[in-house]
Amino acid sequence: MSNIAPYPSSDAAAGFLDALRALRRDSGPLPGLAPDSYARDHAAFERLSDQRGLIAEHLAARLAAMGDGPISVLSVGCGDGSLDVRLAAGLVERLSGEPVRYVGIDPWPGSVELFNARMAALTTAELSVDAHVASFGDAPVDETFDVVLFVHSMYYVADVGATLRSALDLLRPGGELWVAVAPSAALNALVGVLAPPLEGHRQWFSADVEKAFVDGGIAVDDVATLAALVDLASAGDEVLDFAVQARLTPELYGTVRAYLDAVSVPGTDGRLRVPHPVDVFAATRR
Repeated sequence: MSNIAPYPSSDAAAGFLDALRALRRDSGPLPGLAPDSYARDHAAFERLSDQRGLIAEHLAARLAAMGDGPISVLSVGCGDGSLDVRLAAGLVERLSGEPVRYVGIDPWPGSVELFNARMAALTTAELSVDAHVASFGDAPVDETFDVVLFVHSMYYVADVGATLRSALDLLRPGGELWVAVAPSAALNALVGVLAPPLEGHRQWFSADVEKAFVDGGIAVDDVATLAALVDLASAGDEVLDFAVQARLTPELYGTVRAYLDAVSVPGTDGRLRVPHPVDVFAATRR
């Protein structure tokens, strides 16, 4: 798992977090993100980050290691399909006529429409696609898969352990469960301070997922950490809202930006960026 410290180590960064706590003291939770603005602001956030490309490369390599036969994938929290269409296109090209089955699940209809449109643009008879507007627990899925994939969707489930068990039940013997989830490192320390609770629970991070695997007696094959960076120095207020998973009030933006400056590191081009890692867990149905 990620060896990045769970909380910022600099005195300045810790001081900005304390200042944010003080600003929110005795106040109710901030508003959460509405589904339509969540999708829009998520897309804007991803344009400032290299993480999606790293995830796509990592998962494509895992798919390539599964061999050259037919393959089926269930993507839970597929969003607008930006990641999944890259994976599906790679499968179609590599498998040369073998059937590829791809199913997406997302609770927001607008995202599912975009997912379907992107998948339809691949226009190949080898690819069979379905998508469901539903939560994972309510989706009418009655088939099994070679891969069940959660990319940045495990944060929001009510019960991580139950979700992992249900996902494994949807795998064929030898099928693989992949869960990409962020650690509670520097960026997500802001989420811990500012984000409202989700249906009675906080957002789950990679330590919570690791614990659920252990508590459920589910063997993890490996955990890969992808060391991504995001350029939040040039981000608008809406992107900062997405980064902290809440609609910020005007008096918070200055301190949030100061905190992000304090935890930023130089990228390969010398520009300061915020560390934005993701842990990818892999488990096999025995």
